[in-house]
Amino acid sequence: MATSLAERLTATLRDRVITGILAPGTVVIEPALAQEFQVSKTPVREALQRLTHEGLFEVLPKRGYLVRAMTQADLHDVVELRELLEPVTAAQVATVVHRRDATAEAIVDALCQALQAQSAATRPDERVAAALRFHRTLADLTPNARIRIPLARALDETTRALYVLPAAFDERREDEGLSEHEELFAAIESGDAKAAEAAATHHFARLRPTADGVRPEPFPSPHSPRRPVR
Repeated sequence: MATSLAERLTATLRDRVITGILAPGTVVIEPALAQEFQVSKTPVREALQRLTHEGLFEVLPKRGYLVRAMTQADLHDVVELRELLEPVTAAQVATVVHRRDATAEAIVDALCQALQAQSAATRPDERVAAALRFHRTLADLTPNARIRIPLARALDETTRALYVLPAAFDERREDEGLSEHEELFAAIESGDAKAAEAAATHHFARLRPTADGVRPEPFPSPHSPRRPVR
């Protein structure tokens, strides 16, 4: 039971960090979270330790857990990792689609729905969020779990940047991003692994300068006094 609770708490707290509900610099403490979720401190501690291992929290001895800042360098590293993994992922998914079986049809349908949602988005922030969902859908479809897991984490961090580093996303270029997603989808739908890999590589050639050019305001020092969240 404790493990199940810890998993649910991990997912909930991860979502709060990713969406900025728990902002960088926030300090959380085990007793307050245990009281909020009406559980013992054991699953709370396990969840916080997992998220610390993922790099979302930092342990403050005798004080609690600090939500770590996300910097330009962090975003650069995340985009660099995605640039390595997503072209391979696109090629793998296209290879599966090439089989033209029920799994291939399900993949095409899932990507088509994600692309339609991106096309239907009207507000700039909605378009950016929908673009990230397209990438997440693609990541979820890769048959290689050793790629899927780190890529999912990288996409979580990209989503977090949307909330805590909004300058990282050039909303004026989302129409261009949509056309690139359409190109990538067409390559996958045709079952052409090489074309899918090339389309994903081209897409990241545009994303990298945006990530490299961010100049966010620095967050407070991790060592400055903070009032714990209660």
